[in-house]
Amino acid sequence: MSLFKARDWWSTRVGEEEEFDHGCLCVANVDNNSQGTDRIIVGSYHGVLRIYNPKPVKDDAGHWSGFKPEDMLVEKSFPLPILHVEAGKFVSGTDNIQLAILHPRKLAVYSVSAVSGAVSHGNFSQLNVQYELKLQRTAFNMCYGPFGGVKGRDFFCIQSMDGTLSVYEQESFAFSRFLPGALLPGPLAYVPKTDSFITVSSSRQVESYKYQVLAVASDAKTKEESLSIKSGKRVAVKISYSFI
Repeated sequence: MSLFKARDWWSTRVGEEEEFDHGCLCVANVDNNSQGTDRIIVGSYHGVLRIYNPKPVKDDAGHWSGFKPEDMLVEKSFPLPILHVEAGKFVSGTDNIQLAILHPRKLAVYSVSAVSGAVSHGNFSQLNVQYELKLQRTAFNMCYGPFGGVKGRDFFCIQSMDGTLSVYEQESFAFSRFLPGALLPGPLAYVPKTDSFITVSSSRQVESYKYQVLAVASDAKTKEESLSIKSGKRVAVKISYSFI
């Protein structure tokens, strides 16, 4: 017998014939409201960003109401596909949460602010650009976190289509590293406790790379050059586990 049971609380259909991936969804208090209420942020490959503030009401029969127009705070179309959305402390000098949107060749960071009573059906939110980063390689996905144990700030790690990892310390580029044996990009996650990046290689191995190892590794302009480094430090896997 289970002690817990999942129940439908709120739902909506997002767009018509749009495509999404697992990186196109995140939940956070992205507008920094005083109640600490989380919003649902959804981006699509069609370039449409939506931010929801679900407020269902239970009727006399005990059923929750569905989507209402005032539940949508933002619906904005971009000319580029949205590959990934994240929320974190991406701007220096403030503890507020910002929204990061990853496009194929660009990473944009926005602040989200609420505008009260500006439309007939309630409140809405607006996006303000904080900064944009032009990417040298076509992006696949990203992760973020306090790399290197930094306090009160979040950095970006963007994985390119060739498996390269590029680290940005907010609006400043830090370094790029070619992972050994990488042919195609894979899942990417950051583990703050160990200050490590977790990914899956083309040989179906789960691999862990320490941030400090990547940071001090020798620079290389090409993947072939990174494999033939004779001086300095090469990128080395900390932990590897095979599923085969």
